[in-house]
Amino acid sequence: MAIEDFDDILPHVGSFGPFQKRILLLSLPVNYFLAVVYMAQIYQTLTPEHWCAVPELNNLGLSERRNLSIPMETRDGELVYSRCRMFDVNFTQMDVTEQPNSSWPTKPCSTADGWDYDLSGGMYHTIVSESNWVCDDDWRPNFAQAMFFVGAIVGSLLFGLLADWYGRLPVLIMSNVLACGAGVATGFAKGFVDYVVCRFLVGMAYDLHYMMMYIILMEYVGPEKRTIVGNVPLAIFLTLGASSLPWIAYALADWRLFSIISSAPIAIIVVAWWLVPESARWLVLKGKSDQTLKTLQQCARINKKTVDPLIYEEFQAATLRTYQLEKDNPINWMDLFRSPKMRQRFLIITLTWMVITVVYDGYVRSLAILPYSVFITNSIAGALELPADLVPVVTLDRLGRRWTLMMALSLAGLAGVATGIVPQSSAMLMTLLAMASRFFITIAMNTGIQYTVELIPTQLRGQGTGVVHITGHGATFFAPFILYLSTYYNTLPYIVLGALSIFGGIVCLLLPETANQNLPESVADAEHFGKGQSFFNMPCLSKRRERQQRLNDVDNVKKTLPALDVVGVETINSTRRYVKDLSQPPCQLGKSKQETGSLPRRQQTDGWQNVSFASSDPSLQKNQTTRF
Repeated sequence: MAIEDFDDILPHVGSFGPFQKRILLLSLPVNYFLAVVYMAQIYQTLTPEHWCAVPELNNLGLSERRNLSIPMETRDGELVYSRCRMFDVNFTQMDVTEQPNSSWPTKPCSTADGWDYDLSGGMYHTIVSESNWVCDDDWRPNFAQAMFFVGAIVGSLLFGLLADWYGRLPVLIMSNVLACGAGVATGFAKGFVDYVVCRFLVGMAYDLHYMMMYIILMEYVGPEKRTIVGNVPLAIFLTLGASSLPWIAYALADWRLFSIISSAPIAIIVVAWWLVPESARWLVLKGKSDQTLKTLQQCARINKKTVDPLIYEEFQAATLRTYQLEKDNPINWMDLFRSPKMRQRFLIITLTWMVITVVYDGYVRSLAILPYSVFITNSIAGALELPADLVPVVTLDRLGRRWTLMMALSLAGLAGVATGIVPQSSAMLMTLLAMASRFFITIAMNTGIQYTVELIPTQLRGQGTGVVHITGHGATFFAPFILYLSTYYNTLPYIVLGALSIFGGIVCLLLPETANQNLPESVADAEHFGKGQSFFNMPCLSKRRERQQRLNDVDNVKKTLPALDVVGVETINSTRRYVKDLSQPPCQLGKSKQETGSLPRRQQTDGWQNVSFASSDPSLQKNQTTRF
């Protein structure tokens, strides 16, 4: 077998041995810390139920002070105690047994006196209650979260350049050290500016602190294992992180201690400097063939493989050709806009991804709106990550990418709108609908990531997906402000997010299907990709039509068998073997080495591997399903 790229030499040095399992083992905590980096602020900025503090009544119990000093108001159709107004009367001269009168004048809460907070039901003081970020200052937590995504944009650009200049491994270490340091520093924040700066710095590490490890792992694992290695550990440990964080916060009951304890363990990733190799593709693109060879020899030694020196020589020659080709033919993501169809398609891809990221982030952070304990609802919603991560594995190759994405976005949108319009007295129904919206948007997120990668031509896949992800971070900047709409009507964010999700489901139908298709290599290929596809193109329907066509072919060939008796026994046997082959399902055909060798084989950038370019030889297979 000719050695053309890194995937070709993996079977010789071991594609899933102790060397790869060591990287996989270290990647597991990174998957968990992804939940910590992304979701920690939820438990740092919880807003307990609150009302104006009246120091003159401090000798009374909490409920007695509220009953006497706080007027009632209508909020979301219900009569409740005001959060930001109090009766404007002289409480020092009042009989504490007197009943409040709704005709008494009212005034806003005094910032000097502050607010009383209800800490029942496991609620604890957060930076919101410590700093009184309520009423006129209730925008501050949402602004801090928005700055997290500004940091993500800056971090993606800065660390992206550093990854290109110095390698993936140094950026893996730097981004995790930053996430750890800024996360711990958050616990020592004294005010608004301190907290916003810490959230910005944590945001800079977001995505890349995980993505660098993912890229390295995917490059060193054989293609036949990438689907399992790339998805199952992520699904399990991200689910574990999302469902356990609420209870860690609940048990500690201290937002500062929670910030320190949840972020400090990220420092363990520093050991990757000694245990994890540099990205193979980056070494090849930088012409560092000698360093690549040393890594491969180390891999073979740990995996106890003996490799013919000629294999290494052939690989070095191939890497030098790749390096020279990349050097002589530089490409830029702006090439995606040079042809009309690719330009239109890329804008639709970007718009759809922006919708997915905004809606996903909104649904993740909106559970505090629900009437039940935020710890219980977030734990249940976190547990839904696992089935939602696994559903696309079943649907992507049956319904296809486009229809899976459309259905997931539409169902997430319908469930979200329904959450917003059902009576708030129907607490259980509202919660179930909110959970359904979270489940379906997670499916859409998983599907959208793979779909985006497949739609962008191979030449520009690394840069193109990077641009799409950065625009997604930019769009998510607005998610906290959509959630702020709950100050006007409690469930209004669900209606807005649901409408956006339905819009995204409609827009994605303008894209072509990629399942079971030869994916575009260049922008020129992309101009013709999807031409002639029907609107209802689905792999399951295509297979049914193919199966029926094969059965028709079988019937036609069988009718010719009697006429072949004069030809001879060998001809009849050959024809019968042909009939047997036609009656087999499509996946059982084409198993000969000669046939598989004629299949197109394509290489992508930064660890992403095209789907549907599969050889029957596992060592040549380019087939994977990836979330990130």
